[in-house]
Amino acid sequence: MIAKGELVDDVLRALRRSNSEEDRRSVNKYVNKFYFSICRSIPIIALRRSVDIDLSDSDYSDGMWLKSNMADILSVKDVDGTEENDEFFYIHRDRATFNADEVSYRYYDYVPSDGALASGSDAYVVKKRNTFTATSLSDDHTGEYIRFGSEPGMYLLTAEKTFSPYYYGESLDEADWVIRPEETRKIVCLDQANEAITDRSITVFYWIMPNALYKTTDVPLLNDTRALELMVMKEAMTIIGKRQLTATSFDKDIEKAMDTLRKLNPPPKTALKARDNKNAAFTMENNIFTDR
Repeated sequence: MIAKGELVDDVLRALRRSNSEEDRRSVNKYVNKFYFSICRSIPIIALRRSVDIDLSDSDYSDGMWLKSNMADILSVKDVDGTEENDEFFYIHRDRATFNADEVSYRYYDYVPSDGALASGSDAYVVKKRNTFTATSLSDDHTGEYIRFGSEPGMYLLTAEKTFSPYYYGESLDEADWVIRPEETRKIVCLDQANEAITDRSITVFYWIMPNALYKTTDVPLLNDTRALELMVMKEAMTIIGKRQLTATSFDKDIEKAMDTLRKLNPPPKTALKARDNKNAAFTMENNIFTDR
């Protein structure tokens, strides 16, 4: 594993730009840029989470909100199983192309057109603090996530103007802020009759976007950092070093490193059971031919 400071130093030494603070700031940005890109595309084990969602909640409106810091969904499981109908996993379908005649329990997620929950342009955030000020924010949205300006990562609101984790980027003055950003998704579950389910609970298994790497001692939550190192080096050589790289420079090595990372973070396997159109698991217990 390599800390962010060491990664940045290695790149600057290779470019012979170790004494340039401007280039150091640029490489720091490249690190977070590609770190977030990797974590969005691969379900890193250290970033996996789960949350129970009650589909009968009064907040249900064309689906239930998912976490704003969610990268993507791994699987969705029913948690209201009975002795006759045990817990099961919903099948993922794309909202735009799912077959209405399909007889199965499915789910889809989508980005509503509602826009962000709240936003403004007057956030004041101090480095190494976990509070902010914003005159235009008067409502309490505790439990939601907030993003500041163009800074990577999101912060969980633990009170009206208190968040977690601490902010370690450069202090911000009159910065844009947004709570529950507009790309936040909702989830909808459908039964075998293609009706939205609003009387059950589900567990959503997913992975989140990471916290930004600000401190030199911050370590990426990756099992292997080779892909990140190569991506940052290629970007720095092109932009800072102004090297004339070929279109495929570093690409084979990057893809090999990404493949290694995928193998180190395989998606979890779910035990799928065959089910009938009432969502009951098939059983041979009542089959007269089983004893023959």
